[in-house]
Parts: sequence; C-alpha cells; structure tokens
Amino acid sequence: MATDLTEQEEKVIQEFLEEINVTQERRQRSPVSWSTGCKFLMAKKFDLKRAIDLFNSHESTRHKEDLHTIDPNDRYLQRELATEKFTILPGRDNTGAAVALFSARLHYPPQTTHQVVLKSLIYQLDAALESVETQRNGLVFIYDMTESKYANFDYDLSIKILNLLKGAYPARLKRVLIVTAPLWFKAPFKILRLFVQEKLRKR
Repeated sequence: MATDLTEQEEKVIQEFLEEINVTQERRQRSPVSWSTGCKFLMAKKFDLKRAIDLFNSHESTRHKEDLHTIDPNDRYLQRELATEKFTILPGRDNTGAAVALFSARLHYPPQTTHQVVLKSLIYQLDAALESVETQRNGLVFIYDMTESKYANFDYDLSIKILNLLKGAYPARLKRVLIVTAPLWFKAPFKILRLFVQEKLRKR
C-alpha cells in the first residue's frame, strides 16, 4: 500500500497513529495498525483532525451498539449474511466507487436484531474496504425498496445505518440512493433526509 501513498500522506498517517495510539494505550486497547489508520485518513482525504474525529465516532458507535467483536462463525451473523439483504455488488459506478445494496423487502425486523444487522454491514464493508480503490473512490449506498412493505421498514435501524455510514465508518460516502420508494415512505423520508443532508437523494 505504501507505493500508493505520497510522502506527505505517509507522514499524516504516522501523526494519526501517534495521537490515536496514546489514547488506545490509556484505554488499554490494542494499538491501531498502519492499514487501519490509512483507511480513516483516506475517508477524510488526509485531513488529520477530521480523521481523528471519525475514528472517535467509529469507536463510540461500536461501543454503543456492542459491535467491537464480530465473529464470522457466529450463527446469528451467518444467518443474517445468508439473507443477502445487504450485499456489496461486484461492479463499481462510473467514478470507481463501490456499490452497497440494501434490499428492504428481505428485512423482517422480528427475525433479527439491530446489532446483528449492523455487524453484517460492518463485516461486509470491512472486506470491501480492503481494496485501496474503494478507500480512494468511496462508496455508494443503495436502499432498494422494490416490492417492500411497511412491515419490512425499521425506522430506528435506518437511522443507525445512515449515521454509521455518514459519520462513523471509514469510507467516503458518495451518495445514498433510494430506489422505488412506495407512497407510505414519503413521511419517514422527510425525516431521514435530515440525517444525510445533501448526500441523500430520492431516485
């Protein structure tokens, strides 16, 4: 990865790690690796302060939602992944951004928990973010409401996902697209759009 970075970018990563790992040591947590530091700085175009703020928001969200341990062998996580309600598509958009798809019709709130759904998202996003191309070019999030019913909609979960992607995950969120939204979605949409400001577009 070092060959993809400028000398100045490498310097900023080092500064990020020095500052963050002082806090990590004080909290008796494992030090942040170079590759992880790079992801947070890529997400904020190597703005040191914004990257540190993002890291702190990320850690706060993981603590609040109990997401620090994500075990791919956990049967609840495996069952959630098997629904394929959230997937990273194999292609990219015309800017090179990765495309994440959430199929609302496959979500049944009584059959899972917010924690498990968020773990599924983070598990797959972490895998996608191993690509330097994705780190540099960002992420497009598609919320596909095709054939979905009101029973598939979970307002609180939607807010948590948008907050995670908007300001608590080390990926450049390029756009949020809502596809084939039903009429009943107009009211919650007016509230949801406030959480992502100009990044949220109705399609």
